[in-house]
Amino acid sequence: MARSHGRSHSSKRGCGHQRDRGTPGPPEREPLRAPPSPPGSEGHPTGPQTGTVLQGRVSPGGLRGRRGGRTERDYISLLNQAHGEREKFFLRFAGARNGLRPTEVVDLVLESSSAPGDEKWALFDRDALDNRDRDIPRAMRKAAANGVQVALSHPSFELWLLLHFQHFTSQEGGVNDTVLDRLRAHRDAKGFEAYDRASGDRGKGLDEQRGESLLQREKNAVRNAHKLVGQCPHGACSARGLEHGPIPPAHVETYEEWTRRSGHAGNCDPLGRDPTSDVWRLLVHLGIVQDETPAA
Repeated sequence: MARSHGRSHSSKRGCGHQRDRGTPGPPEREPLRAPPSPPGSEGHPTGPQTGTVLQGRVSPGGLRGRRGGRTERDYISLLNQAHGEREKFFLRFAGARNGLRPTEVVDLVLESSSAPGDEKWALFDRDALDNRDRDIPRAMRKAAANGVQVALSHPSFELWLLLHFQHFTSQEGGVNDTVLDRLRAHRDAKGFEAYDRASGDRGKGLDEQRGESLLQREKNAVRNAHKLVGQCPHGACSARGLEHGPIPPAHVETYEEWTRRSGHAGNCDPLGRDPTSDVWRLLVHLGIVQDETPAA
């Protein structure tokens, strides 16, 4: 899903109208609508959400992917609706009803049929309550060895949502309660008051009001996520001067080189990145947000 000069993607016709880049003012959008649930996934997903897999193509034909939880699925659909036509990308995904562990997420994207030009992304979080601490480092190394990019959120994907509205530096040890409380209580997070408390779409879905609250705040989320990289407890991590060019295929980069693409030091323990969310990298690679971080 890296940005590519002169690239051509098949794009989804989203709710918004494409705006000429020379025209001032934000693009007009029709109201966003929550995307339909895939068959068999109505209401709360069974079991914990454990991962998201995206498969991105930089050649004609669009982007394909798979997801884990309802929130991630709706967020990817939101990106398609709001930015896909203008930035010429389309993310396709399917669901795993009971979720996947991080290594299973990586295995799934590797097993999926793909064109040679596809870029593969896996999204998962730590979630200490789900006992995945041993699995995450293995998943990261397997991903690195096979050319899969990982957007890890610690403690949860909801941290990425919260970063749209505020900075957050509290180390929560993989527990999500404080992040959820802040998200529900923030005055600008319209519609999130009952997030993960109600049933159906009002539970963890991103409906029209929630989606609108996130849009136009993507740059703020990226900036806040950059700050977290620089504040990583490791002490040698920095989001300054990162390379956002095309991502190389498998067996080209070492694990340390692969890790430094996220701004983290090559020997930074992913379980120690508390808090962090690397979802910002996906938005930069899609061209939704420009990386304005100064060079190192």
